[in-house]
Amino acid sequence: MNNPSEACSAFIEILHNEIEQSQRLLDLLRTEYTLLQKGSPQALQELITEKREQLKRVEAAVASHNRFLEQQGYGTDRQGTETYIQQCSNLESTSETWHRLITLLEACHKQNETNGGAVQLNQRHVSQTLDILKGISQRDKTYGPSGESKPNSTSKSLGKA
Repeated sequence: MNNPSEACSAFIEILHNEIEQSQRLLDLLRTEYTLLQKGSPQALQELITEKREQLKRVEAAVASHNRFLEQQGYGTDRQGTETYIQQCSNLESTSETWHRLITLLEACHKQNETNGGAVQLNQRHVSQTLDILKGISQRDKTYGPSGESKPNSTSKSLGKA
């Protein structure tokens, strides 16, 4: 693209696609959190498949963004994007769109972290339930090299009782 104005318009379209794909991902992450709270394994499994497909679409949108910047002679990192935006004639609009994308990506990251915490909590509850069934109390536990708790070898099991 020789016309800088056309190039900036094309870049805004790329950013809008990234926003659309990232918003869909955020919606899926929020749904995932709800399903994690409800303990709905079948629905969760279906959602995970859908989330993987959406991640591929997000990756494709990011690849398009990076290709565009490379073709324009800019780096594909945040600094490269912001440097490119500075030369756009519609600087304010392009910058605003870029910041919307950044905010959305940060929300995706935060929601993913929250979901990870919910998964860990669920795993801890399952582990505690299994320990109870095995006759392992919290005071019978020791810690492994990576900080995970594990049963002491002298613990008693309900199966032995």
